[in-house]
Amino acid sequence: MKKNKNVIHIIADLGNGGAERQLVELLKANPHHKLVVLKNTGIYKKDLDKLKIDYKELNVKSTLEVLFNFHRISKIIKSSKSVIVHAWMYNACALVSLLKFLFNIRLKVVWGIRCSNMEVKHYSWNLKLVINLCKIISFAADYIVYNSYAGLKYHNSIGFSNKFNKVIYNGIDEKKFYFSNVKRNKLKKNLGIENDSIVIVCVGRVDPMKNHYNLLKAYEKVRKQNKNTRLLLIGKGTENFKEQEGVIALGMKVHIEDYYSVGDIIILPSKFGEGFSNVLAEGMLCKLFPIATKVGDSQNIISNVGLTCGGFSSLEIAKSLEIAFNFTKREVINFKERARKRIILEFNIRKMSLSYNYIYNEIT
Repeated sequence: MKKNKNVIHIIADLGNGGAERQLVELLKANPHHKLVVLKNTGIYKKDLDKLKIDYKELNVKSTLEVLFNFHRISKIIKSSKSVIVHAWMYNACALVSLLKFLFNIRLKVVWGIRCSNMEVKHYSWNLKLVINLCKIISFAADYIVYNSYAGLKYHNSIGFSNKFNKVIYNGIDEKKFYFSNVKRNKLKKNLGIENDSIVIVCVGRVDPMKNHYNLLKAYEKVRKQNKNTRLLLIGKGTENFKEQEGVIALGMKVHIEDYYSVGDIIILPSKFGEGFSNVLAEGMLCKLFPIATKVGDSQNIISNVGLTCGGFSSLEIAKSLEIAFNFTKREVINFKERARKRIILEFNIRKMSLSYNYIYNEIT
């Protein structure tokens, strides 16, 4: 398939989140694309430079500052000679469509919506405002791409345009995420984890959607009968959790691929908001047994190679953990092997990139 060279991506920031990683993976497959980052390129600056991506980082610090830079951003987009602008997440989607109206920018607009049912009551009024604005102007998008069917269904139900919608699942790099016995032994030694311990890995920033509270309660319950377990928490803010027996909280780690191998189980306890969970798929690629709540498209990701919880409560999470602990060693090995094979087959970068390129070519 012909690759469309005239694409410029715009995103608020390049932090350590799943959407940001997906954008970088898409740029790796399409290094001729251009990029505008409203804040900064952060941890991905070296990657972008190595790929020789044509990017601009504006270093804006607030929503008000974005408004003052409207004309500057429109000039960057116009001068890029692109025919498609691909906006990532709510803020960029709203911004690009407003710029199209205000400055008569003759570009095709692709929106990238990465979440499912966001419960805005947990967040600032800004998020609710931006989502409502996106709902009103969503007709201006030539295509809205979701990374989950749960996200598509939810946004259509609240009034987003359903004229040109498509689901493109995330693609995960099998060469980057793989099980390493060397890493496993080294990490267990460094973290003081016994060799025979069963390690449950949860990766996610501290946020209402991530449901750490119920996970910790569930783990406290199951550890009473399973003393040889450890719960490893990785993500911004986790380092601030109070000490709990068996829990190791590491905070944010940039090279998360180095940490999955220490685990035996990858768990996604989220309550809402997740579309396609990168960390669930990454853990599966590293041959971790997957357990997840029925959030976003987690059931589609896991299929029949792991467990989905009956609910979001600590009781339901604990039930799933106890079921996992009761599998035989042979059964667990079989699940882990199948988990990796499933991600390689169904959620690879090539499939993701081809799907986006199909849309770019279709609308030009």
